[in-house]
Amino acid sequence: MNRFHALILALVPTLCVGMHVPTLGVVEVRGQKSEVRSQKSEVVPHRSPLNPRPSPVPTHTRLAVIQPAPEFALTTQSGDKLSSDNLKGKILLISFIFTTCNGTCPATTHRMSQIQDELKARGLFKNDLVRLLSISLDPTRDTPEVIKGYMKLYDADPDHWSFLTGPADQVSAVVKSWGMWAKAAANGQLDHPSRIFLVDSQSRIREIYNLSFLKPKWVAQDVELLLQEP
Repeated sequence: MNRFHALILALVPTLCVGMHVPTLGVVEVRGQKSEVRSQKSEVVPHRSPLNPRPSPVPTHTRLAVIQPAPEFALTTQSGDKLSSDNLKGKILLISFIFTTCNGTCPATTHRMSQIQDELKARGLFKNDLVRLLSISLDPTRDTPEVIKGYMKLYDADPDHWSFLTGPADQVSAVVKSWGMWAKAAANGQLDHPSRIFLVDSQSRIREIYNLSFLKPKWVAQDVELLLQEP
């Protein structure tokens, strides 16, 4: 089956307890010509609803520039501060989850764990150029200690994968800046979109996956493409 990167300009909610709908960006089919490039490989500007100014799409890659990645400064599972400034020049894969979730979060984190293994197997963590991040949507309950225990359930390697939390107001601001949201639901759960962001070394969002398209080999191939860019 052909791979679809379905990234739709409208922010259609994909609930933690519901279905998974592709989100921002462009539609691209692996194995076919990219919609962001003409037959003459001309540079075509890409527009995002959150970034109306166009960014040129490199002619040598099928991963369009969607928009600049929002900045953040939060706290890791070890209680240390970690900001986007600390991660400049790295390729990032960023998910939004919470530890008591009984919807898509466990599946997302399990898939991230598989991606971690795939990246290790391909040697893509070499020189610390690739990092995985998971940002909590429930910072009140997701303390550093709680998150540290959650990481063990998924064999998350802290050398390459950090879980982030912090004061509720700071986390809320970060979540909103990424076009995410979380709303209280029954039984202490949260409704939220299921989106995982791929950020290049120049701090630009290059892909937004939902769980259906978060395949370890596909993500690893995308990371390899970004590592090959100048």
